Amino acid sequence: MPDVLIELLSTILYSVLGIVLLVGTIVVVNKTFKLNLHHELVEEHNVAFGLMLGGLAVAIGIIVAGTISS
Repeated sequence: MPDVLIELLSTILYSVLGIVLLVGTIVVVNKTFKLNLHHELVEEHNVAFGLMLGGLAVAIGIIVAGTISS
C-alpha cells in the first residue's frame, strides 16, 4: 500500500511541476515578445494567436513530460 501512495504523490508532484513550468514559460514568452495576451485573445478575438498559444502549451507539455519521464 505505501508504494501506491508514493506513486500517487509523485504523480501529483510532477503534474503540479509541469503546470508551473508551462505557465512560467507562457509568462516568459509574453514578457520576451512584449505581448498583451488579454488584449489579443479577449478584445481582438485573435484566433491565430490563440492557436499559437495552444501549440506552445502542447509543445512545452511534451518537453516537460519527456524530461520528467527520463
